Amino acid sequence: MNENTFHGTVGREIRINHSQRTGNAVVNFSIAINSRRRDQASGQWVDRPTVWKDVVVFGLLAANVYDTLATGMHVVVTGEEVDDSFTKESREPGGEDTVIRRTKIEAREVAVSLRFQTATVEKVQRNREQSTEQRSTSSTAPQPVG
Repeated sequence: MNENTFHGTVGREIRINHSQRTGNAVVNFSIAINSRRRDQASGQWVDRPTVWKDVVVFGLLAANVYDTLATGMHVVVTGEEVDDSFTKESREPGGEDTVIRRTKIEAREVAVSLRFQTATVEKVQRNREQSTEQRSTSSTAPQPVG
């Protein structure tokens, strides 16, 4: 397994779905990764272009992410970058299909970064029979960080 760690800001509303096959929670969101470098010639800091990464989270971690994170929060995501490419079929008869190349992070761990914010941690009590669907539908939506 090839894991990477990404530091960024949640930049899109967090969406939760449930697998039709297993009923497990699946959460999708994006993080904006901003960085800067020091230009040696001018001595000034130069902002680099924002890099966006799509993140997918599964199972109990997904339910916790959905209940905890909100747009604007600084996060640390550790996971494997996986291929999420697809082929877009041509609308023209006999036309060439287009392969859309993209990747996403399949998260193994997601944490709130304490670099620019504080957090209160609460241990979640679950019994084995409680489904993530029951948990996510009874929770309140996270509030944006401003």
